[in-house]
Amino acid sequence: MAQPGAEIAEREPQHPTSGGFLRDIVFGANDGVVTAIGFLVGISGSVAEQSIVVIAGALTIIAGAASMALGNYLAVKSQREFYDQMEKIERWEMEHKPDVETDEIREIYTNYGFDKQTVEILTKKVTSDKELWLKVMMRDELGLAKEDSPTLAGVIIGLFYLLAGIPPLLPFIFFRPLTRALIMSVIVAIFVMALIGFIRWWLNKGSLGSKVTETIVIGLVAAGIGFAAGEALKLFGISGVSI
Repeated sequence: MAQPGAEIAEREPQHPTSGGFLRDIVFGANDGVVTAIGFLVGISGSVAEQSIVVIAGALTIIAGAASMALGNYLAVKSQREFYDQMEKIERWEMEHKPDVETDEIREIYTNYGFDKQTVEILTKKVTSDKELWLKVMMRDELGLAKEDSPTLAGVIIGLFYLLAGIPPLLPFIFFRPLTRALIMSVIVAIFVMALIGFIRWWLNKGSLGSKVTETIVIGLVAAGIGFAAGEALKLFGISGVSI
């Protein structure tokens, strides 16, 4: 069921409704590109054969996308199950302890700053409609909102993980030697990070430069950690692997 204010939001372009899955889009895309470039930088420093980099990178990205999709599905489903359970409790309390629940509605609107007369009017209006009453209790007492579809949330985060994770891998397919492919991969990854930053700015506004810079810096830090891990492998004598 659509939210009561959905039609209002659609009339106001400054409130883009496309931001509903922003968390999953940014999280999936950012994790995809960061994981990809971090892994590719790390393995490029410890593996000599370019084909191994491509195979290992592809497997890592695919496995990561599946993990993110399934993990987000379970997380959102668990949150929805929690919401449903709390909703059942609230329904029971409204049925068996209506006076207590009515007083809680009064307290909620009093805390909002309404005067006593307005509080009584609002309380009477809300408690006369059980579904409205329940929504107010879930939102204003418990601070809960019903999550979107777990399946859709899983698909979105997995899809954007792949969309952002695959581009840094492509230079290892089309460019040689390994050093040149790595440089091109880093450039592509920075471009993808900048695009993620742009999407964040487009939906959230604020400073375009800070959004883009923040996203790129976080990604490059992750790449640096990957490179450090690759160098650590060399210290243990794990390098120059080839097929």
